[in-house]
Amino acid sequence: MLSKVAALARGRFGLLLVNTTTCCTVGALGDVCQQRISQSGPNDWARTGRMATLGACMGPVTHYWYLMLDAVFPATWGLTIVKKVLADQLVMAPTSYVIFYVGMPLLEGHTVWDAMKELQLKFWPTYKMDWVVWPAAQTVNFVFVPPMLRVAYVNVVAFLWATYLSHMKHKAPD
Repeated sequence: MLSKVAALARGRFGLLLVNTTTCCTVGALGDVCQQRISQSGPNDWARTGRMATLGACMGPVTHYWYLMLDAVFPATWGLTIVKKVLADQLVMAPTSYVIFYVGMPLLEGHTVWDAMKELQLKFWPTYKMDWVVWPAAQTVNFVFVPPMLRVAYVNVVAFLWATYLSHMKHKAPD
């Protein structure tokens, strides 16, 4: 099975497809995990589908983001790693949360106004927690993980992060 995935990833668009599928799967699994933790009833599969959909949308974004970072900052040591981590934290992270906190309410059938209110309410707490988790994870990513496997590595961490995002998305306002 892994040899088939590796062969697919070597194709022209194969790695993009693998990365997109992985992001979709991680979004869905993170939501299922969060639902199992926070509720005793049956899973809300429509909710899981929305998380998967946003994950699939983020797959190509993440794929090309890492290609761009490696092109702009090709080294894998020293100050270059700091630049990559800062770029990820200052550009990609906020962009991801805007997509998430606007996209999810729209997929749920809410208005743009509702989506903007949710973004305003949940962006900063999520972004602050991001700074606790992702700089260390991305440092490991940029130092030790080969470029072809970066999205896959990030998706391992992202499984836990997707569980957290699902919690943040669905928790009642304070």
